[in-house]
Amino acid sequence: MSRRRIVLVQPACGKYDLFIRDMPLGLIYTARLLVAEGYDVRIVDQRVLKERTRDELRRQVTEEPPLWVGFTVMTGEPIYHTMRLAELVRRHCDAPLVWGGIHPTILPEITIVHPLVDYLVRGKGERAALALSRAVAGQIGLADVPGLTWLDGDGGIQSNAEDDDSTWGRMPPVPYHLVDIDDYARSGFDGRVFPIMTSRNCPHKCTFCYNSALKHKLRWFPDSVDDTIAHIDRILAEFAPSYLSFIDDDFFVDLDRSRAILRHVEAVKPPEVKVGFRGVRVSDLRQLTDDDLELLRRVNTRHLNIGVESGSDRVLKMLKKGMRAEHAVAVNRRFARYPDFVPLYNFFSGIPGETEEDIRLSTQLILQLTAENPHCQISGFHQYTPYPGNELFDQAVEAGFPVPRTLEEWGDLRFEDNARKCPWIDARRRRLLETIYCMIYFVDAKYDMYFADSSPLLKALHPLVNLYKPVARFRLRHHVTALPLEIWAKDAFYALFYRAAKD
Repeated sequence: MSRRRIVLVQPACGKYDLFIRDMPLGLIYTARLLVAEGYDVRIVDQRVLKERTRDELRRQVTEEPPLWVGFTVMTGEPIYHTMRLAELVRRHCDAPLVWGGIHPTILPEITIVHPLVDYLVRGKGERAALALSRAVAGQIGLADVPGLTWLDGDGGIQSNAEDDDSTWGRMPPVPYHLVDIDDYARSGFDGRVFPIMTSRNCPHKCTFCYNSALKHKLRWFPDSVDDTIAHIDRILAEFAPSYLSFIDDDFFVDLDRSRAILRHVEAVKPPEVKVGFRGVRVSDLRQLTDDDLELLRRVNTRHLNIGVESGSDRVLKMLKKGMRAEHAVAVNRRFARYPDFVPLYNFFSGIPGETEEDIRLSTQLILQLTAENPHCQISGFHQYTPYPGNELFDQAVEAGFPVPRTLEEWGDLRFEDNARKCPWIDARRRRLLETIYCMIYFVDAKYDMYFADSSPLLKALHPLVNLYKPVARFRLRHHVTALPLEIWAKDAFYALFYRAAKD
């Protein structure tokens, strides 16, 4: 066993791997202290390697058996892929298998008892990864590893307190060299998309979100403005991105901080480099002044991913979104004055107690947003997935949600069709949600921007898609679910995709 090599694995995530493949920042950040301490860290990314993943992982763990092998794991399909890759590692070396990420953090007790999990790390992993390396090497005890969960000699579950990242202070530079930057891309984006994270955690308490399901909920903790500026300068100088993507859970929590960062971006960024924001709330956008919008325009802002979630004020109150539907309309109208902005609005449905009228309010809002701002897009109309530990999960269980009891069962969740597991959604409602999910692809310019040029087949279908768009809007407006040819086509496509992913 090598005392210095550590292999970190990014499993496939599912259908979104077809369109979005960002750098595995969770693993790269986890490696920061390891790299600074001289460990030989290797990253194996199944989203990039695809069918070559097993051969590459086998090579990494056999040519020089590592100290440990780590997996970052989200709830749902990534669990399936992680288990298959962990089985391969187990067959070829004796290194401990370490699981981290959202799912082990939310459900450590279910995760740690699985035979393919030797240790799991809850919460942030930088200092935990370094401490675990020392523990596996016999230099410190397991009790000294923050956030570690393991089984003792009697099979009892032992857990240490999670790390408090607010006490970290300055950290080593992010080791982007661990991956080939050019392996990562997004459909519809030209050039190099570079994600940057400038803050941790989320201060909000939405009842459906995995952030509010974390048992060790930390306050929002931003990097300092000076550190963020230095980080941006490094990215621009070393990697020459075409697009700078801020992937904070919420970038606009502190508007003074946001303004300071964006003013620096305006001063140093080449004009052609575009900017986007993954985490944006309507309640924050309402606070932006006209000067703020002009600043966003000057830094060449393109995409703002905005969680609207529902067009029903009743549902929004249940979700604790801190907004009303009319607020999304007002923000959208302001953005319509900026043709270069592409607001991406996310919706979901299927929560306990939601009515068809609530869903109709959502589809009406979607049609209104796209009519009043032809530049906006609807990023999705997803089906609610219960995350353990938050308020909405408890309501889902009371409504009959069959709580998965094993890793395998949690790995069977599919976010695009989770209504099949929610007993409060009957067959008629399920078909409605599936129909809306499909129609969302055709109510705006998504196909033109992201799909039309991604393959010869999709390019050939482009004229038919344009002809179909009025039909999609009609079906969406009137909740027409008869003859669901679109659902059958979608199911056939994803069945082929999932089969290929599992081979």
